[in-house]
Amino acid sequence: MAIFFLREAWRSINAHRGLAFTAVFSMTAALTLCATFLLVSFNVQRALLAIGDRREMVVYLKDEASDADVKLLQDKITQYYGSSTFVSRAQAWSEFSQQVGDPELLQAVETNPLPASLRVKLRPELQNFAAMDTCAHEIERFPQVEAVRFGAEWVRRLDELNDDARRTALAAGAVVALAIVLVLYNTLRLTVVARRQQVEIMNRLGAGDRFIAIPFVIEALLEVLIAATISLGLAGAMSYAASQRLPSVSFLPPAWSLAFVGGAVVLGWLASTLALTRILRTVGP
Repeated sequence: MAIFFLREAWRSINAHRGLAFTAVFSMTAALTLCATFLLVSFNVQRALLAIGDRREMVVYLKDEASDADVKLLQDKITQYYGSSTFVSRAQAWSEFSQQVGDPELLQAVETNPLPASLRVKLRPELQNFAAMDTCAHEIERFPQVEAVRFGAEWVRRLDELNDDARRTALAAGAVVALAIVLVLYNTLRLTVVARRQQVEIMNRLGAGDRFIAIPFVIEALLEVLIAATISLGLAGAMSYAASQRLPSVSFLPPAWSLAFVGGAVVLGWLASTLALTRILRTVGP
C-alpha cells in the first residue's frame, strides 16, 4: 500500500511538473530566508556565548579584610554564586602597570591605591543582567566587601542583543511558516482540481477522504523535502562564502540542520493535511 501511495505521488509530480516546480521554487525561497536567519542566529548565539563567557564580577575587598575573612567570603561565593579568584593588591598593580605601559605616568603614583579583589565567574544561569544585578547587591552586604562591579550597562546591552536575535529568528520562522501554508494550500488546490475527475471517480467507488488525500500529502512532503534540502545547501554555500572573509562563521551543526529539515517536513504535513480536508470537500461530488 505504501508503494502504491508513493507511486501515485510521484506520478502526480511528473504529470504536473510546472506546478511542482513552482511550488518547490516558492518554498525554497521562503525556506532559504528562514535558513539564512537561522544561520545568522546560530553564529550570533556562538559569538554572544563567547562574549558571555568573559562576563565576570569584580568584588573589591576592604583593606582590613584578613586572609580568613577572604577565605570565608570565597566559600560563600562558591556556595551561592560561582567560582572566584583572589587578586592581591600587588597583582592588581602589576596588571594595571602593564595596561598603562607608560612608566612616567606610574612614577607620579607614590603608593599602590588599588585594593585586593575577587574575580567571580558566575554560574551560567546567573549570567544575565537581572541575576548579576541581584548578585551584586547581595554580595555587597558581606562585611568584607567594599564594592562590586560587573559592567552593568555592557551586560544589559548584551542581553538585549541576544533577545533581539531570538525575536528576529522567531519572526522569520513565523513568516516562513505562513508562506509554506499558503504555497501548499494553493498548490494542492490546483493539483486536486487538475485531477478532479479522478477524485470524483474514487469518491463514487467508495474511497474515503483519507485514502484519496494520502498521495497528495506525500507529494507535498516530497516537495517540502526537496525545497528544504536545496535551502540548506544554499545556506551552506553562503556560510562557506562568509567564512572566507570571517573565519569565525560556521555552518549549522548536524542537529540544527536535521531540525530545520524535520521542522519543514512536519509543517508541510500539517499544512497539507489541513488544506486537503477542506479542498477535497469542495472538489468531491
